Amino acid sequence: MEDIERTGAVMTLTRRRWTGKRHEIDTDRFVNDIPLRDADDALLINGCPLTTPDATGRVLYRNAFAATFRLDQERVIEVVKAGRSRWKIENENNNTLKTKGDPFEHHSGHGKQH
Repeated sequence: MEDIERTGAVMTLTRRRWTGKRHEIDTDRFVNDIPLRDADDALLINGCPLTTPDATGRVLYRNAFAATFRLDQERVIEVVKAGRSRWKIENENNNTLKTKGDPFEHHSGHGKQH
């Protein structure tokens, strides 16, 4: 992304968002048609890294999302919103399993006697 940013192909969108407790400033950068790997036959994707700093500049949240459809200023907001929601659901599910004592030792295939 840094190499592509030097060419001027990366677009930036900064927006203010209410979390329910405080306002946060999101910085979405997005670019279309970047290769997924360093090869001539690489799949081209569209990507949008997101950074959310606090008032002192310390990063509160950082993530990146990829899409197969073209991104613009309206679509990048939808992609980031959907990606953050999915991440939140997965994270809450994993935390619940970890803290509520999901008995992994009783799952089929775990343990030496199984």
